[in-house]
Amino acid sequence: MKNILHIIALAVLLCGCASVGRKLDESKVDQIKKGVTTRDQVVQLVGSPDQITRDGFGRVMFQYIYSRATTKPSTFIPIVGAFTGGADVQSQMLMVTFDTNNAVSDLFSSYEVNEINSGVNTGSAVQMNDVEANKRQ
Repeated sequence: MKNILHIIALAVLLCGCASVGRKLDESKVDQIKKGVTTRDQVVQLVGSPDQITRDGFGRVMFQYIYSRATTKPSTFIPIVGAFTGGADVQSQMLMVTFDTNNAVSDLFSSYEVNEINSGVNTGSAVQMNDVEANKRQ
């Protein structure tokens, strides 16, 4: 997912704005319930999936992906852009798995907003204390 964001950010820096997929209405996603909502109802609520995956057990998974990147206006200002340039990136992902009866058996959704900096302002340190503290010996 991070590689996709970097590719989109690069495209944005070159052209100003880029998007992939279609934005999902979170209120519609919230209406999807495990064991209750059917495959046809999911399509009615959020539309046709971007990708359909089938496994060897007859289960089907719908995947929806949306990403939009917008270049910060300061990117285009000479000298200033080197310090404050970059892009704002918004992304959504929804994965819905159906059982052999076409009812929702599992659901995963995410929403993310990131700021990608360019130029000399790109350095950052990511703290992952919760992961590091809980790793196995």
